[in-house]
Amino acid sequence: MLLQRACLAHCAATYFEHKGTAAAAVLDPRRNAARMIRERTANWTRTVYRPLRRVGRQISHELAIGAPRPLRRPERYLALDNARFVLIALVVVGHLLEQLIDTGPWADALYRWIYLFHMPGFILISGALSKRTLTRRRLVGLATGLLLPYVIFQTLYPAWDALLFQGNDWSQGYLTPYWLLWYLPSLVCWRLLLPLFATRWALPVAVAIALAAGLAPWIGYPFSLSRTLVFFPLFLLGHRIGAPRLQRLGASRGMRVAAGLVLGGAAAGAWCLRDLDPEWLYAASGYADLHATPWPGCGIRLALLTASAACALSAIALVPRRPAWAGLGRRSLNTYLVHGFLVRGLIAAGAFTWLAHVLAPSLQMLLCVAAGVVVAGLLSTRWIDKLAAPLTRPARWMAVLGRTLASHRPRWLARARPFPLRRSPRGRFPARRRRGDSPIRGRME
Repeated sequence: MLLQRACLAHCAATYFEHKGTAAAAVLDPRRNAARMIRERTANWTRTVYRPLRRVGRQISHELAIGAPRPLRRPERYLALDNARFVLIALVVVGHLLEQLIDTGPWADALYRWIYLFHMPGFILISGALSKRTLTRRRLVGLATGLLLPYVIFQTLYPAWDALLFQGNDWSQGYLTPYWLLWYLPSLVCWRLLLPLFATRWALPVAVAIALAAGLAPWIGYPFSLSRTLVFFPLFLLGHRIGAPRLQRLGASRGMRVAAGLVLGGAAAGAWCLRDLDPEWLYAASGYADLHATPWPGCGIRLALLTASAACALSAIALVPRRPAWAGLGRRSLNTYLVHGFLVRGLIAAGAFTWLAHVLAPSLQMLLCVAAGVVVAGLLSTRWIDKLAAPLTRPARWMAVLGRTLASHRPRWLARARPFPLRRSPRGRFPARRRRGDSPIRGRME
């Protein structure tokens, strides 16, 4: 080893004597160290990076060839989307009519007629669009799309009431849904129960459970348990019918005429039963709270379920199939969750008390109907949907925000680019040296 080093030193001295200062500059420690670092980096890149890049391109090509086709978007049903907008407009109208002080017979009949089928129609459509199997993706969708908005609005609505009515206790809790929020936990329960009731005899069993729910005094508003059990047959009926059949429900003229007759008969019945306790239509109380014995209570509930299903199917059959309101119907959840703030604000401002002193009951009713349709249309627009997205779709909104930040990254978040390697004049990396070779041996030869 010592002999080899001595020979190399002697050769270098001889070489520098002939080449002079130009060759001595090659052995400048700073320049030599920088040049060796660059050459070793280039050799490492050629040895390691290029094979890895080649393998990565090959894997990407194989994945692109063998990857399954992207899933199609779920088919949109115009009749169901239009029906959603009509039903959510009726929901807003019903909540406005509920706050009237001097209602009158016409408002009472209209209120009971609306509550007979507006939420049953939503339940039928939800059942028709629900899948029988539960996958991990659907479970995550239930948690992020229904339960998370429920927690958010279950917190916001009591806080809004405390702000408007100067209340001290705004922590209502999360086990008893606030006013209009009962539909979210009930829908989660229905979708979880659907795989267990996807059999032939499931519908009669669900009807029996709905009738028996009124016998237990502890089944009521907590956990929205009463409404979940009573309205579950409608959800199951919608699933058995299916979305394509609901779409074709009003295809013939005879079916539309029959649907109009059913709704007209229901309106006549609502006029005759305008003094009926609306708690029967809410399906949130037992027979004892409604002052009914078990057998008559079961009969009344069975009749109301039958009438609700018939009226809801008739309303879906009569809605137009044109795509005029389809976009508004797709954003019906925003209207359902947000319009309660407006209704509570009107109550706190004394708007309904002022109407009772200014207008007649029939004019109050007409004003509530017009205002409900306008409010439903405004809250279903695209710009309201974007504003309410952090509350109504928090998980999806955060995902979209993350992708936006990733595509438009600020300078202070940008990653530093790697320093580009110098290439030789021919466009190739320097030739690879064998281990133990001297960096100046080529020049010496």
